[in-house]
Amino acid sequence: MALALHGLNIPCTVYETRSEDYARDGGIMLAPNALRVLDSVDVYKRVRDNAPRFDVLTFKDMQNKTTDEYYFGSEKLYGYSAMRVMRQELLDKLKTAVRERNIPLHYNAKFTNIVSDGPDKIEFAYGDGQTASAALLIGADGIHSAVRSTFLPQVRPVYSGFVFINSVVKWSQLRLPDNYSLPATVMGKMGAFLLLPQTPDGSEIFVGTQRRFEEQDAAGWDSLRNDKQRLYDMLQEDKSEWPDVVQSALEVAPVDEMGFWAFHSIPSLESWTSESKRIILVGDAAHAIPPTAGQGANQAFEDVRALATLLSKLSPDITLDKAIARWQAYRQDRVKKVLDLTMQMNAKRLPEYERAKLPPGAIWSDQSLTRGDGGELRWLYDPDMVQQAEEWARELKEAPRD
Repeated sequence: MALALHGLNIPCTVYETRSEDYARDGGIMLAPNALRVLDSVDVYKRVRDNAPRFDVLTFKDMQNKTTDEYYFGSEKLYGYSAMRVMRQELLDKLKTAVRERNIPLHYNAKFTNIVSDGPDKIEFAYGDGQTASAALLIGADGIHSAVRSTFLPQVRPVYSGFVFINSVVKWSQLRLPDNYSLPATVMGKMGAFLLLPQTPDGSEIFVGTQRRFEEQDAAGWDSLRNDKQRLYDMLQEDKSEWPDVVQSALEVAPVDEMGFWAFHSIPSLESWTSESKRIILVGDAAHAIPPTAGQGANQAFEDVRALATLLSKLSPDITLDKAIARWQAYRQDRVKKVLDLTMQMNAKRLPEYERAKLPPGAIWSDQSLTRGDGGELRWLYDPDMVQQAEEWARELKEAPRD
């Protein structure tokens, strides 16, 4: 968000909750729609060569036959191949770009409360009692957003009932059949097992599967996160029910590399802004999307690219109220479509006996309009948020005044 604003000569300051040396683990999927945004702020090329790129996720059955294909990207169709980049790698490149542009960046600056929300500016407190003011306060602070709680205190994350248990193995340790393409999702009786390259040379493979798991409080989730052996045992459940390629991954999955994430979302919000329109939510603070279709961060990047461009167009003809209303309406409709796709992908990963209970159309398949070989995912990957926001600005400027 800061890089996009800076590129439009809009001054901004970043207040980061965590310390400068905080390290994020794990990887993140970036599709063409997000990569186009990163390209627009001169970050895409910085991460491109340090991440594996690919186009198609294949779905395999128990006999290693390809049953479906899902396009995460395609340079030919959508302008960019998809990539999986380590979170810390991406954050480092973003922070480097912020420093190069001399954008103020404050660490250990946890938001605490709104001091005043006036007609022209908003004042807020952070850290140990420090205060600051600005024309707008943008809450990009995640699913547990403290900024959101200032005007939507009743909203709480909703647990889906699933956790994704994962580890990292060496490609050389897998018993891969000839011409076995990765990334792949192996479908079995117990659900889906993911094999996804996560180093540029493909030597390390991220592996895992989802399981139903009872909701925990914060202490319970922390306990599970630290109990590597329990996570390992959960991953190994029904090992014999998987085909040999999955069994080979399970045999070598190291206990100390075990991890998980619990799938949470938030209820659909009527508004992503405060009544004054001077507090705006973006990303997971506004619309937490489960990771199955790999669109969580991608939609956050879309949010901020479109918002920054539209803010640069404000004028007596294009007021903040009207601009934000247009941005929010488009983004909410788009996120709903992404959530529908995500739910279809979630259903596809369920155990066989659960999939059998679902109605027609509930499970993603290559017969749906989301198959990518003909470019049917253009609705997701093609829109350019800069062009979209500029079109809104033209429409708003030409519309009759109230």
